Amino acid sequence: MNTDLNRTPGIAQRGGRLRRALSFPFLLALAATSCFGSAFSISELGARAAGMGTAFIAVADDGSALFYNPAGIAFQPGKHLEMDSAVVVGLFRFTPSSVPVGQVIPSNGYSQSVKPHFLPIASLYATAQVSEKVTLGFGMFTPFGLAANSTNFNDSDPALTKFPGRFNGTRVRLESFWFQPTVAYKVNPNFAVAVGVAYVHTHLFLEQSILNPKGDALEFGRDAANTVFPGVPKEQAAAVIARLLPEVRSRLAGTANTVAFTAGLMYKNTASKTTFGASWRSSVTNHLEGKASFAVPSGGYPLADYIGSSFLFNAFPNQPIKGSFTTPATYGVGIANTLISKTRISFDFRLQDYNRFSSVPVNFGINKSNTKDNGLPAEKRLIFDFKNAYSYAFGVERSITEKMTVRAGYHLDLSPVPDKSVGPLFPDSTRHSFTVGATQKIKDKDFTFFYEAMKFRNRTTDVAANANLYTNGLYHNFAHVAGLGLRFDMPKMPSLTKKH
Repeated sequence: MNTDLNRTPGIAQRGGRLRRALSFPFLLALAATSCFGSAFSISELGARAAGMGTAFIAVADDGSALFYNPAGIAFQPGKHLEMDSAVVVGLFRFTPSSVPVGQVIPSNGYSQSVKPHFLPIASLYATAQVSEKVTLGFGMFTPFGLAANSTNFNDSDPALTKFPGRFNGTRVRLESFWFQPTVAYKVNPNFAVAVGVAYVHTHLFLEQSILNPKGDALEFGRDAANTVFPGVPKEQAAAVIARLLPEVRSRLAGTANTVAFTAGLMYKNTASKTTFGASWRSSVTNHLEGKASFAVPSGGYPLADYIGSSFLFNAFPNQPIKGSFTTPATYGVGIANTLISKTRISFDFRLQDYNRFSSVPVNFGINKSNTKDNGLPAEKRLIFDFKNAYSYAFGVERSITEKMTVRAGYHLDLSPVPDKSVGPLFPDSTRHSFTVGATQKIKDKDFTFFYEAMKFRNRTTDVAANANLYTNGLYHNFAHVAGLGLRFDMPKMPSLTKKH
């Protein structure tokens, strides 16, 4: 049997069709990493706000105003520093509606737990009133991020014991860090506006399996059927070849740096004890640059002796990549009222234009000049058709003593992810969140905690195009979120002049 790829009739010449056949799942996962949760938005970026169900746009009276509504810092005299942190414990279960013949579904489905089990989220805010009308602020936070892990197997495990949806993705991590200086201007004692500009650093990591026996590997089998099994019916030969090809693991990592903008306004009606707020955070197109790498078996699979041990290495070379995806703009309005003694009630409505995430272009570096045997195209564009995301938040807080305040809230977050895009990388559905929290003041320091119980609506998908990816089925998810916050007055700088 001939082991030299260049002398194997018909194989090398099929590079173009092989490229089309093997490219789709990898690219699908790349784009899918960029959409999770209210797709992949994070709302709990202030301990006090989170305790009120994130209904904070018209409240915005601590450092997290830089995230929720930057105009709120105009009404905060003095200088303050605030640090907030939260941990997320995600309990994600998936029960597929079908699996490969012979595979047994665990009694409680497959785990897609967030790893590590305690995923930290932190933010830092500083504000300083520099005049009667001007207040400056600086915030560091992560308004977008996700983490998921379905790698409950080793690459060497038998196929029937692995997570069946691994060809749609197994591990993903996305983090978008915002560094945001802001200036707020108090137009009059009851009205203020603010603008800010942010430096945004984004990191993306993705892992998945490729060469699906019922997908890209089957298409390759059809191309190679006459050469590998001459005289055998094409579909029968293709099915055999697809099963004989090894599973390949792909990993992608990339970063992007760009600029974003934010703005807000706040109006206080003292007669009715009602405050109105509005805020905007711009969309961001992240132009990623990084590397794609592939774990390719060097041999030991049945077709290796025929197509040559170097064939898959040539088809999937490690290479630089470029891609882009857009995080949505956020528009929010809120109202808060303190007419009831010692009690504040607030309500927010937010819109995120996830319809910007409609298609994702990806470019593979070395394929532009060398396309003979590569399994990936020079460029690919995928269509996802996300819809806009809407969320509603309600919160209440009440002063128990002069130094202690308690609060509670509810947050309804409607998912923008269509059924066709639901899978192991974003097992998303509409969320109901119930929150509680409290603040204890000790001297000039505020200590705050919150807890959030996040229940995802059970979601069952049945999309014909996803049948061979084994991502159709029941998604049953729940998350615990808890956090702490510390806010204190920054010390005044000592005078540089000496009084006589």
